Amino acid sequence: MRKAILSIALALMLLFVFAVPIFAATSADVTVTATPAFISISVLPIDYDFGTVAESATPETTTSYFTITNSSSVVTDNTVGVTTSAWSGGIGWTHSDTCTPGTDTAGLKANKGGTWGTGDVIVKFNSPNILADDQAITTNWSFGLKLYAPTVFNDGVEKSIIVRITATQAA
Repeated sequence: MRKAILSIALALMLLFVFAVPIFAATSADVTVTATPAFISISVLPIDYDFGTVAESATPETTTSYFTITNSSSVVTDNTVGVTTSAWSGGIGWTHSDTCTPGTDTAGLKANKGGTWGTGDVIVKFNSPNILADDQAITTNWSFGLKLYAPTVFNDGVEKSIIVRITATQAA
């Protein structure tokens, strides 16, 4: 009799266990995010006038005159160069990629917020030089420009050239 009661109790327990609904999830969610490697810089002010310069003069801005606002989401390398090989206006000046002035030939140097003569970078047309290496994410920085005026001018017409800072993702 005892065996029969145990058997019935065991059967009822098994029936109860299998009769209880199992609450299990039928789906699972995963949130996936990604941050684009976004590169964005801007500069202020957007122009500078060295004014009237003498032959062989080397006028300069402060080394923090131009401010780069860096909105990049990645570390960047920033180069400085000119967009053409010649200054426009009247008898144009040749731009020297070695920053060696000559007759109607001018050069430029840039300095990233330091001291002129220490860390200067030649501003080139061919193969622009790195001015701000491994610039931190969203960290603004500044620079200045120094003109190396021609040793001889053949006219008195204002000259101009565009200096370009280019940011790329650091390796």
